[in-house]
Amino acid sequence: MQAIEFKATAYQHTISIPSTIPDGATFRVLLLLDDVTEKIQPQPDLKKLLAHLTDNLTEADLQRSDELARIIEWDI
Repeated sequence: MQAIEFKATAYQHTISIPSTIPDGATFRVLLLLDDVTEKIQPQPDLKKLLAHLTDNLTEADLQRSDELARIIEWDI
């Protein structure tokens, strides 16, 4: 039996194993976690971020430009 120790970060509830472990190999996984409940920051809620998108903007910032299109004059 061999023992391999490696560090990994979970991403979308998955971890990558080292490429040295061949396909079809049977192995045992032992997870040792630090107290991660205090370290993990919650993901910001997208709806709340979008709701506060225009905070601190003035009416002048939100006005549409009067220019609707470029006017091109041709020298003929």
